[in-house]
Amino acid sequence: MLFENVSQYQKAKQTLLDNNRNIDKTANILKNSPLFYNLSEGEIICNLTELNEGLGDTITNFLSGAFGGDISKLKTVLTQMKEQELKFNREEYEIWDEFYRLLEDQKALEKDKKNPNYHSLSREIQQSRNALNLRLKELTKTHYEIFNGLEQRVKDLTKDSNRKKKYFNAQRANDVLETRNDRYEKIKSITARSSSRSQDLEDFFNVNVSDIEKERDEAQKSARDQEEKLRRSSVSSDDNPHETTKNYSSSVQEIEQEFDQIKKSPGGYYAKREDLKDLQKEIFHIIKKDDKKATNEKPYGDLGQESRDKLIRITSEITQTIRQIEKAHNDEVKGEEVASAAEKVISRKK
Repeated sequence: MLFENVSQYQKAKQTLLDNNRNIDKTANILKNSPLFYNLSEGEIICNLTELNEGLGDTITNFLSGAFGGDISKLKTVLTQMKEQELKFNREEYEIWDEFYRLLEDQKALEKDKKNPNYHSLSREIQQSRNALNLRLKELTKTHYEIFNGLEQRVKDLTKDSNRKKKYFNAQRANDVLETRNDRYEKIKSITARSSSRSQDLEDFFNVNVSDIEKERDEAQKSARDQEEKLRRSSVSSDDNPHETTKNYSSSVQEIEQEFDQIKKSPGGYYAKREDLKDLQKEIFHIIKKDDKKATNEKPYGDLGQESRDKLIRITSEITQTIRQIEKAHNDEVKGEEVASAAEKVISRKK
């Protein structure tokens, strides 16, 4: 794992986040900490660089795949939600655009009332307006039906974990900001074509552009709030559901399942290694928090001896697993190097 123990890893990660991921500044702080006395400044910087690369953005780092397949499924649903909203925006925009053209046709027709086809053309315009109205209603109905299904899927995937809910809320808030802004810009571009026609557009679609702008601004605030809430959760053990739950045996069982999922996951070397490190760090948080609850009457805290022993055993197994995948990875790299060297020798002989 990065650094030499969980304590070093956690301290380095939190210090890095607290200093806006500035590696040099973080290294200067850590080298003066007794916790890192056995590492040179160069070693600290190297470890921090690797740690920083593994963090990714705040939202992705919050879970880092520790919940296995469920997170992959959640990401898929999030993508489907955003794509569905953007698709709705595009089709709504097309309807608005067609309606605007009808308004222009109606305007031109009103200037030519002596046209012998005036009444038939006027009826055609009205029929087209009605068709667009029906098309918009069908589009909206279909959109809501699809979204209801996706939202139910999210409930099923997040019902057993508060952390999954926080992850979803933060990512979803950012996606909503993107889709709301997209819708606002599209509608604004239509209504901006003519100030005299903008009211007709709003009346026909029962939409107020200023309300859409307000929704966009609210989405921006929500995205900031959800990311901040997630960021605090990622650096604070107080928000860890494993630590707040009263059913400690279930908590340990969940961690065992996560460990098993990571080992079985088809992820590559780097992703799997980071997942294992994050799970090990999470266990460290649980034990550290529970240490504060230990008393003479409860020497093993609220966890109890059995749960604590299981967590320690899992930590040891995680370390062994990391070493195994590192060895397998190094062997694979060496094998590729040998094969490459052999190919060069054969090539020279030819």
